[in-house]
Amino acid sequence: MKRFVFLSLSVLLLFLIPGCFTFPTQVQNPIPPSGQPPVIIFDSNSGKGSVVQQAGTPSVINEFSSNPSAINSGGTTTLMWNVTGANSVSIDQGIGLVDVTGTRVVSPATSTVYTISATNAAGTVTRSSLTTVNSVPNPYPGTFTVISVMADTEPSRSNGCVNLYANVTANGAGTATYIWESTDGGGYSYTWNITFPSAGTQKITLPVEMSALPSGPYRIHVLTPNDIVSNSTHYTTCAP
Repeated sequence: MKRFVFLSLSVLLLFLIPGCFTFPTQVQNPIPPSGQPPVIIFDSNSGKGSVVQQAGTPSVINEFSSNPSAINSGGTTTLMWNVTGANSVSIDQGIGLVDVTGTRVVSPATSTVYTISATNAAGTVTRSSLTTVNSVPNPYPGTFTVISVMADTEPSRSNGCVNLYANVTANGAGTATYIWESTDGGGYSYTWNITFPSAGTQKITLPVEMSALPSGPYRIHVLTPNDIVSNSTHYTTCAP
């Protein structure tokens, strides 16, 4: 009888003494932070899956739109975008890589969907914007007409400088006259000519003798055969 009591007390003391026994706790799979979808890794040997955190936080496209969203044929619209958290940003329809924030003047010939893609370690997110192009009748049927002019700049061989140019589109063969003019009241150039052998688009660039123009906003103003102006674009002087 005494031995039974002694054994029972020994067993009881083992349970009461801290550190004598450890009890396993269940380990849960890590839960990704809010806003990040979980990724399930499947182990073909064990037949079990585990949840792991997705690498990084996806980019955020705060804004991507065209203003105006509807234009007439030959008109222009401005794409505007703002992206955060991206390592690279690009826009399709031949635009390519762009800064995380910016604008771009475009003149689509037909209704066009532009898609911006923002990429980082977490992957790529996209957003699209539709620009609707309304066809309008030629106000000068049967006659030579300049139907659109779009100005822009491109890098030059000189550091810190850009080349000012414009794409001029006409409906047929003929010669148009135009000037380069400042859009803030800074003056204008001599009159220049551009000849079209047939309908299409031609590129005109700022003449060398005008490369010392002050930096500022400029545009192309077509005088004949009809009066039409381009959008305004910023020119940086290439003068020493």
